[in-house]
Amino acid sequence: MLSNRSLSTIMSIKIVFFELIVKLSAFFWVFTAVNAQTMVYPLKISNNNRYLVDQNNRPFFLSGEGAFSLFVQLSKEDAEFYLQDRMEKGFNLLIVSLIEHQFCNNPPSNYYGDVPFNGEIFTTPNENYFAHVDYVINEAAKRGIVIMLGPLVLGYECGNEGWCQEVKAASLNDIRTWGQYVGNRYKDFDNITWAIGGDTDATPVRNKVLAFVNGILDYDTRHLFTVGNQPESFAITTWESEFWLNVNNVYSYSSTLYSLCSIAYNQSPVMPFFLLESAYENEYNTSQQRLRSQAYWTALSGGMGYVFGNCPIWHFGSISSWCGTNNWKGQMDSQGSISMMYFHKLFTSRDWYELVPDFNHTVMTSGYGSWGNTNYATAALSKDGYTMLAYLPSKRQVTIDMSNISGIKAICNWYNPSSGSFIGIGEFETSGNRNFPPPLKW
Repeated sequence: MLSNRSLSTIMSIKIVFFELIVKLSAFFWVFTAVNAQTMVYPLKISNNNRYLVDQNNRPFFLSGEGAFSLFVQLSKEDAEFYLQDRMEKGFNLLIVSLIEHQFCNNPPSNYYGDVPFNGEIFTTPNENYFAHVDYVINEAAKRGIVIMLGPLVLGYECGNEGWCQEVKAASLNDIRTWGQYVGNRYKDFDNITWAIGGDTDATPVRNKVLAFVNGILDYDTRHLFTVGNQPESFAITTWESEFWLNVNNVYSYSSTLYSLCSIAYNQSPVMPFFLLESAYENEYNTSQQRLRSQAYWTALSGGMGYVFGNCPIWHFGSISSWCGTNNWKGQMDSQGSISMMYFHKLFTSRDWYELVPDFNHTVMTSGYGSWGNTNYATAALSKDGYTMLAYLPSKRQVTIDMSNISGIKAICNWYNPSSGSFIGIGEFETSGNRNFPPPLKW
């Protein structure tokens, strides 16, 4: 299961022998065909408010990536190359800044030299600039990819990374006009959602942000809204009373993200949530194991998905100082990207939307580690009791109360999320407690 490098591990219990055989025999077909399943956008909230669904009520497992500079840094050809690669790896959502303030070669100009505004900021939109944005969004739509559109990114601590200072200087009327422009322009694009703000506490410009949102709502009431706040926050932080905010998220660099996910899961009223941002690949000495932990902890703590980040992909090579390289194409097959592909394939091959977190340890009764530490193991059991998944950040034996599992017998497997490979454990009665020691080797 694990080498001395402590590769993380998933233990999967799938009940009903014939169902398991059917699923395993079709497993790799599911992997290659998942993107061929056409989702009908725009997305909407599920009936139980736990996740998103398409217009045919098919659950949408969010496998996202931060691609903030996509509209400005890349040519049409490179944008198509990027989108095609991400589709093939299972990514189905990208977070992108509609207008970029710093992270491109010649901000705020796009690859072709077009600026977003011909004159006064927010009130003089440049058709050539937004025509290019339209093109990229449509190319994403052809590949079933949702664009989480950031039209008013404020920037870290309201500094130069975003548009916070320009927002402060603008009038309420100008900001609402900008919201009306983007709301009207993108109301008919099915494959978008809105991400308001970004990377800071918006309290100092709250009235301006609300004016902007109201401008969008003057024309667009069919797309979902989330908010990007400061690190160590949720989308609902300072915005919980806003009727338009319908998707929550977690933004945190915590090494124990499951604890924040448990808070988001238990939020009342219930809201779907995902991991908006955490540690990125090639930044801050982030290990591959941590990248995987972020994803699996979220999904097994009730989250509907995870947004992965890679440097330099998120800015497409516009600033080499952040991660020591601007060769974003050389990162397209990074280990983090491949692990995300396995993550997406594993969960979408199962009824992930039926999973309920095992916060009380009624299923995994021992071996789950210590709450508040990086070794904590998250687990979830489907409502019908036929599927259990548990994520083990380190090598250890776990004990499962098999009486919680439906059916007469359970087929158990180890799964390596770094390689996408399985090792069969065996078939066991669904009664009593059973210990599962890890395999001696992978």
